[in-house]
Amino acid sequence: MEINSTMTNYENLPLYGVNVKIFVKLGLIDSIGWTKRFLVCLIPIITYVGQIIHIFKSWDDDIGEMSMNLHILLFTTHSIVRLWLMVTKPKDFERFFLCVEQWYTNIKRNDDPQMVGTLQKIIKRTQLVNKIAICVAAGGTIAAFFYPLSFDGHKHMVSVQYPFFDALQTPFYEFLFLIQVLCLAPINVILTLPLTNIYLISLMFGELVLKDLCVKLRNIRSENEEIMLQEFKQCIAYHRKIIDWCDDLQDLLSMDGFFHVALFGMMLCMLLFFLSMIHDLRLIVTILTFVSYTTYMLFSTYYYANKLATASLEVANAAYDTPWYRGNLEMRKCVITMIARCQKPLQMNAGGLYPMTMETFQAVLRVSYSYFSLLQGLSQQ
Repeated sequence: MEINSTMTNYENLPLYGVNVKIFVKLGLIDSIGWTKRFLVCLIPIITYVGQIIHIFKSWDDDIGEMSMNLHILLFTTHSIVRLWLMVTKPKDFERFFLCVEQWYTNIKRNDDPQMVGTLQKIIKRTQLVNKIAICVAAGGTIAAFFYPLSFDGHKHMVSVQYPFFDALQTPFYEFLFLIQVLCLAPINVILTLPLTNIYLISLMFGELVLKDLCVKLRNIRSENEEIMLQEFKQCIAYHRKIIDWCDDLQDLLSMDGFFHVALFGMMLCMLLFFLSMIHDLRLIVTILTFVSYTTYMLFSTYYYANKLATASLEVANAAYDTPWYRGNLEMRKCVITMIARCQKPLQMNAGGLYPMTMETFQAVLRVSYSYFSLLQGLSQQ
């Protein structure tokens, strides 16, 4: 009974809103059965196999359409990676959400007006993020639906081929079209935006607890050396807890972040290349929607990861602002230790290789444009 109550608590946490509930309902987390997970995985995997077969069989076809097919393949690859993360790490996600739920409850229970006010601002910001995500999801889904209708003849949202039947012939075409519209598109949206929102909200929460730590440090004003040392040691333990929590978030985010760097630059490149080769207004609007969708996914994650790293550096200033000069020798050593520890920001790393900062985001955009220019030059030769 106690476990189920706790599970319900994090599922209904205002901080995450509906994002966690979606994964609970699908059975990707907080579930002991594999039936729902298997059904959720089945359609994307079968579609992914059909995409690869189609890419190989149509490699020598129109280069513009091939670039669009490669973009959709990369997008599906990212969805498959996220699906694999959810299926293989459900307990890690559950523990992470439980930790956030307990921390959230403690902050509200302490009844610090400044932190409660900041927490309410974070909740309002997460609600805004959710609304933006809904608009982006709606735009992306509508664009994906109208994309195949912009061509003459039969075409799927996700072009596929299979060895035993022609996917463009009746009744296979109609059946696969309905499957992609009613099942594949919602699953891809669920695997991208809600999980992205969970990462963004977690990064915002990390920024919040770092600000909470700074407040605790700046509130150390006791004249008693022992009390001041004890309060500072509590802040050190709190900082250690934040670092451990960021490590847990890093474990959940690292692989996905790597594919952000590895795939999103290529996805933007393919979209821009296809955009440069078309003249149909319907297709242009559709591709611009895809570009906006892809850019939002990349920018939002790196923006909030960068804010977390910046907030972690402020802890050193807050530690220095304590009246350490009135403390004993041990107090001064503790202050030096914390300041030294804070010199390395709490950065999220993509695959443990690339720091998720705005500089990396700009580098991805530059690489994407370089690939686009190269492709455009090759196509004109």
